[in-house]
Order: sequence, then structure tokens, then C-alpha cells
Amino acid sequence: MILEIISVAGLMASLVMASVLAFFFRYFQRYFEEPEEFRRSYNLVLLFLVALILHSLHLIGTALDIPNEHVFEVMAVFLLLGVIFQATRRAFTMAVTADIRREEKARRIAELTALQKELEKTAKELSETKDFFNSIIESSADAIVASDNDKRIIYFSRGAEELFERKAEEVLGKNVLHLYPKDALVKEKRLERSRKLRKKGVIRNIAMEIETPSGKRKNISLSLSLLRDEKGRVRGTVGVAKDVTREVKAAEEVRYLKELSDRVFEGIPEGLILMDNEFGIISVNRGFERITGVRREDVIGKNALEYMRIPELEGVFEAMHLKQKVVMVKYSGQSLGPTEFTYVSPEGERKVFTDYWTPLFDEDGEVEHILVIIRDMTKRKALEEGLKEQAARLKRSNELKDMFTDIMRHDLLNPIGVIRNYVELIKDEELPPLARKSIEAISKNAAKAVEMIENASRLAKIENLQEIEFEERDLGAMLKEAVEVLKSHGEKKGITLVAEADGEYPAMVNPFLEDVFSNLLSNAIKYSPEKTKVYAGIEDAGKSWRAFVKDQGEGVPDQYKETIFTRFERLKREGVKGTGIGLAIVKKIVEMHRGRVWVEDNPGGGSIFYVEIPKEPAG
Repeated sequence: MILEIISVAGLMASLVMASVLAFFFRYFQRYFEEPEEFRRSYNLVLLFLVALILHSLHLIGTALDIPNEHVFEVMAVFLLLGVIFQATRRAFTMAVTADIRREEKARRIAELTALQKELEKTAKELSETKDFFNSIIESSADAIVASDNDKRIIYFSRGAEELFERKAEEVLGKNVLHLYPKDALVKEKRLERSRKLRKKGVIRNIAMEIETPSGKRKNISLSLSLLRDEKGRVRGTVGVAKDVTREVKAAEEVRYLKELSDRVFEGIPEGLILMDNEFGIISVNRGFERITGVRREDVIGKNALEYMRIPELEGVFEAMHLKQKVVMVKYSGQSLGPTEFTYVSPEGERKVFTDYWTPLFDEDGEVEHILVIIRDMTKRKALEEGLKEQAARLKRSNELKDMFTDIMRHDLLNPIGVIRNYVELIKDEELPPLARKSIEAISKNAAKAVEMIENASRLAKIENLQEIEFEERDLGAMLKEAVEVLKSHGEKKGITLVAEADGEYPAMVNPFLEDVFSNLLSNAIKYSPEKTKVYAGIEDAGKSWRAFVKDQGEGVPDQYKETIFTRFERLKREGVKGTGIGLAIVKKIVEMHRGRVWVEDNPGGGSIFYVEIPKEPAG
């Protein structure tokens, strides 16, 4: 009975031990270096447990007198022998493989150490490479801004700080759209740009204008690309912006200059033809269309040397010898013309043109274009012919005027001189009062005729002068001399001449200026009442000397103060005495000195004639 209980207890203990060992072996499986080692140890324990179970079954069979109970004992013995054999082999194998494992472990440790050093080296190189690329990015003049999928800024380069005038710490974590202008934030534009970016992965050269916090407006060119992780998943967007303000302004200036050059090209009245160095006609202007009557679309793109294919221009190009000139300009690099040529249109209209050829060079000094300027000279030629005819008529008229002046001076003065001589002889005779009065009238009018002839001759001589010579003279001395010469003439009417020209008044003048003072003084005596005074003097007027002749005569009405200096103008004016030749001579001489003459009212009655003469030589 006891044996049975022990056998059953042994069997139960074996089963419990098998369960516990199975659990612990499974738990400690992670500590075995190789799965094969665990499998062998696990199987060995199971064999041992099976032997214990068979031995327990043998004991139970013996206690219960079960037949063939020795079968379990025999199987248990064999299993125990197997376990002993496996345990022995296992111990030998473990002893052998222990050294191998130690060597393998040492080799792996060495490999791991080497791999760790290699990894440390690689990590260092990666760090240096990262720093290098970061330094490149930071040193870039372009602005680089990275944002995540929520549009929060995660990177803001130094170039971005300069472009947007914001510090990185101010914008990191903020919405990237705040950097760009309002028109870039329009929902439709953003969606369209986002779709394009997702499709192509990159968008280049988006032009926009931004305003910085300082109020400065900048033109930028923005390129966008997707930011991906190592698995290719989109994590955000990278924007690279470049300040193109100067380029935009330069482009605007180039565009303006091009438009300006086009307007100038079109606005020039002459006909212009622009050819390339292969003689292809690039452009013509409106002047060309007007002069030739040929539309630009009929010639642009055609070769000038093949002008036979342009019937409307064949006559013009043939007359201007286009083939010879275009080759000369291209291969000599020199301008030609202007040369004149005549063209007869199919309608029989005769036209005169001039053409001027000039090469336009590239930066290497090679002829790149040829510009031809065609000017219609038909009207100008006709005008020149008319002017030549007019000049011939004027020349003939001047010759006749000179001849008349000579006749007037020589042939008229002689008979008048004879009349004056006879009058002087008759005046000495005893005559009745009426006859004497008539003789005096004849003498007075003969003197006037002589004066008119002398003045007219002097005026003609002055007007024919092309240029005059100047010399330094004292205006005060010239004025005083004129006063002395005419003093006796004034005394006949009881008129006193007073000279107010003390000191020296040097100026570069022509001796003709003496006639100015003589004419003004003579007129003052002639038109002043008897027993009055005529004052003549010179004042300093800054850069000029101002001479004056002041009388106490009738004065000059305001409406005639300008016209009295015009030749023969007084003949048309009532209330103004004389022909005006003397004052016309005065004005002509003064203008030759780059001076001016005018008349004003004398506050005490009469007139004051002023003459201004520059102190320096006439320019």
C-alpha cells in the first residue's frame, strides 16, 4: 500500500516538475544566445522527465501486479542511458564550443568596437557635413524659408532675415504666409499653387512684390519645393527667395529704353531701314512707308540684295546703288554718304533723295547691323532752286540800289550844288521882299535835299557792311567833339549846347559812332524852339555807358516812340517831322555795337534820346 502511494506521488511529482521546468525554460529562453542551444537543453530535460514518469509507472505496475511492468522499467533505463549520453555529449560539446564562443564573442566585440569607431567617425563626418552645408545655406545671399505641413516656419536663414528684415526668433513657429503680400494670400491663388506644387514637386520663379517692416518695397523671385522625409513623405515646403529689385528696375529701364528707341525710330521723319549683317531687312519706320509708299509688311523679312522681288522698291534701290553700298559698309565698317540720287516713279514723278549708310557694331567690334537713312529732298531741292532764283534777284536788286545810290550821290548833288551857288549869288543882289523870300526857301530846301542825299548814301553804306572793326575810344571826347562842331549851328537859332561828360568813358567802338551823336544833336537843334538849351552827357550804367541828348522841343507822342527809328516810317505819321533817315542810321550803328537806343519824355518838356554802348568789345 505504501509502495503504491509512493509510486503515485512520484508520478504526480514528475508531472508537476515537467510543467514547472517547461514554464521556466520558456521564460529563460531569452537568455540563450542561440535557439539551437535552447532546443537541445529543453529536449534533454524532457527526456529526463519522461524517464522519471516511466519509472513511476513501473513502480505502480509492480505494486498493482500489472503484467509486463518491466517494460516501463526497461524503457526508463534506456531513456536514462540516453539522457546520460546526451548529457555527456552535451557537456563535451559545451566545453568545446565554449572556447569557440569566447573567441566568437571576442571577435564580435572587436568587430563591434571597430564598428562603433566607424560609426563615431561617420557621425563626426555627418556632423561636419551638416555644419558645412548649414554654413553654405547661411552664407547664401538668397532667403531660405522652410515650413511644415501646418505652414509654421521651422527654418529661417540669415539671407531671409536680410531680405524680409525680420529676425529668425521673431518668425519661427509663425505662419509663413505672413511674409508675403496680400494678393499672394488669395485662396484661389494658394490652392492653384498648392495643386501645381503637389503635382510637379517644384514651382520656380514666382514674381511678387513684398513690403518690409521699414516700408521698403522689394521685388522677389520665389521658388517652392516639397520637403520630404527619408521615406518620401511630404513634411512641408521649402521656399528660396531672391531679391530681384535691381533686376526688375533694370528690366523696366531696358523696356522703357526699347519703347523710347521704338518711338524715336518711328518718329524720325526720314525713312529708316535696319538690316542685319546678312542684309535681311529687320525693320522700317513710318517715314520709310511715307517716302516710298511701300508697306512695312511687304519688305520686313526679305533680303535687301533681292530687291527685284520687291517691285515697289526696285527703282529706289537701283537708283541708290544699294548692292555696291551695302557690301562696302559691311566689309569696310565705315559710314557712307550722304549722297544724292534722283528717282522717277512709275507715275513719272521725279523725286530727289539722299541716303546715308552707317554700320552698327556688336561688343566684339564686328558689323552686326546696317542702318540706312533716306531723306526726301524733293521739296527742299525745289526750295533751294527758288532761293537761288530769289538770291539772284536780290543780288540784281542790290546792284540796282548801289547804282541808284551812286547816281543819287553824284549825279543829283551836282545840279543841286549849282542851284545853291546861283542862289547865293542872287542873295547878294537887291531883290524885292517876295523874291528874296522865295530865294531863301530855295536855298533852305536845297540844303535839305543835300542832307537827305548824304544821309541816304550813308545809310546804304552802313547797311552793306558785313562786319566792322572796333578800336578803343573815349565816348566823352567823341560827344564833346560833336557838340563843338554843331555849336555854331545851334547859335543861329539861339540854342545853347551843353556837354555833361567830365572824365573818361573808354569803350571799344567804331568811328561810325560819331554819326550817332551828330544825328541826335542835329535833330535836337532842328526841332527845338529858339533860345532853348540842349544837354548832352554820359552816365555809368553798369556794363554799359549810357549817353543822352535832352531837348526842350515838342516831344514825341507815345505811339511813335518805337517807329521813329524805322527808315522812312515818319513819312506815314502825322505830327512827326522829318523822314527818319537820320534816326534809322542811329539805330543801325548802335545795333552794330550790340547796344540799344530809345526815347523818353523830358519831364521839363521835350524828349530825351538814350544810347547804351557796352563797355566791353561787342561779342
